[in-house]
Amino acid sequence: MTSAHLNAAGAGLMPESVVAAIKSHLDLEARRGVHWAAADARHAIEETRILAGRLTGVAPTHLAFGEQASRLWALAFASMPLKRGDRILIARNDWGGNIVNAVRRAAAAGAEVVRLPMTGQGRIDIEQAAALVDERTVAICASAVASSFGLRQPVEALGSIARPDACLYFIDGAQAVGQFELTLPGASADVMVAPGRKWLRGGRGQAMMALSDRALRRLVEPIIVDQSAGTWCPDDRFLPLEDARRFEAWEFCAAGRLGLRASFQELDRIGIANVRAGNDEKLRRLGANLRDISGLTVFEDEDAGAAFLTFQHASLPANRIVEELAMRGIAVASVGLDHARWELEARGLERIVRAAPHIYSSEDDIGRFTEELERLAARADLDRGRSA
Repeated sequence: MTSAHLNAAGAGLMPESVVAAIKSHLDLEARRGVHWAAADARHAIEETRILAGRLTGVAPTHLAFGEQASRLWALAFASMPLKRGDRILIARNDWGGNIVNAVRRAAAAGAEVVRLPMTGQGRIDIEQAAALVDERTVAICASAVASSFGLRQPVEALGSIARPDACLYFIDGAQAVGQFELTLPGASADVMVAPGRKWLRGGRGQAMMALSDRALRRLVEPIIVDQSAGTWCPDDRFLPLEDARRFEAWEFCAAGRLGLRASFQELDRIGIANVRAGNDEKLRRLGANLRDISGLTVFEDEDAGAAFLTFQHASLPANRIVEELAMRGIAVASVGLDHARWELEARGLERIVRAAPHIYSSEDDIGRFTEELERLAARADLDRGRSA
């Protein structure tokens, strides 16, 4: 059975160049040992930082790597000065891990968490959000695209709102970087994170964080430091590095980092505009197919520049749809309260199905997905009719 992968929002399929880069370095590690292999590849590894900085719009000195985007976000957020009475503005559809970390830290410090207002279409309401920003605001947090619904959020407009000098603007770019033009300075952001495994197709265990000058000034003392992230002084003081590497650990997967480098090179070869155009075309076909299936509700307008499409069926639970399709070799995902509680509760939902094609997704992939989903829906309708 041939497989169809429509889960780029979870993890995109690695191109051959990425796989080759990872395998090649693993072979080198097997021959020379991991330390010598990393030393041999140091220039290529450092080029990864340059390419990541170019993609996110920052100098290499303002780019940090880690294993997981949400951990980098949490590390930066935990390193931000916070006191009783401070206010954190955060979108209800931000990544669940970001929300949990913000809520926990605010509770410990006596700070206030305020949800950013949303429009009826599920986008951040910029005018109302601006009215919430005052001298107490120390952080504004949003995802460029939520993991629960595929509409692009107006993060550039949110960044244009006047805010106190001490206020840091956090953007989670997990569902945007690699398929939309999004840079840290373009969005007037201070902290922006993204993983390598989604739309960049760089494999698992690699993520990046871009920082502004303001963020580097505010986050001088990371809550956790690695001995390589600064200088251990004779008097036992620790002086963090002046650049973003203060947030990095000495230990990392060099093969994975080189795979990420290859993914940046692949994106440069294809062109992000071509990626977006290709994804838009696939989403239009996918959306048209889904809207023809009885009992199905699609939550995005595929003509409005969505990152992916989400839906629910009137009688088929989301988990069952995902499991049944998986047995037929078709990969989609579901998103539930465990990852998107605030957003789903606001919409009166518990779990939805997410279909996320990428440029490698073929017409046959979308056709097979549609046919199998139609069969599941028809069988559900038949079962419901028998039990009526």
